[in-house]
Amino acid sequence: MNLWNPLEFPFVGIGIGLLVFIGFWIFRVICPDKKRRWHYFVPLAIYIAAFAVSYVVETDNEKILGTVNKGIKAFQQRNVTMIEEIMADNYSDSLHSSKAYIVAYCQGLFETAMVDKVTFLSRKTDIQNSKAIMMLEVSVKFAEQSHIAQMGKSFLFVKAKLYFEKTTDKRWLINSSEILELDRNPIDWSKIPR
Repeated sequence: MNLWNPLEFPFVGIGIGLLVFIGFWIFRVICPDKKRRWHYFVPLAIYIAAFAVSYVVETDNEKILGTVNKGIKAFQQRNVTMIEEIMADNYSDSLHSSKAYIVAYCQGLFETAMVDKVTFLSRKTDIQNSKAIMMLEVSVKFAEQSHIAQMGKSFLFVKAKLYFEKTTDKRWLINSSEILELDRNPIDWSKIPR
């Protein structure tokens, strides 16, 4: 997340608009006979443009986060189709050799782990051309009727690494994943119960 990227955050445009406003104000103090009403509209136009660009343009970072949020929503709604949509056809990890296996695994999780809410604790995305890696740590709150919650485990902290690839239609899909920690204990796919 780069705060200096004007496509993601309007702060840069707001700063430029503020500098332009100060510049016009100094100009009006030095040359009061040349002051014009439109001088006030230039910084305002910069502010509006900064917010418009930030809102309209969707960056790769935002698309990747959108993919992750769609996955979270899929788990909350127990929707296998949404899981299939965010997984790349060439998906594989250390336990699941194909997209079909990870989708089947997720479908099995829907039976025991009904997710109520997922909260990001930390996330960091590294994008290199058409590949990206996201390290994330989340808190998962299970629904009360979930088997896991009924066994006394209503929260779970998960740390994972997701690997993405950019498709020809500019979408970012998950093509691999690693589970690094569960409840702050190191773990990997091979140690997770199936």
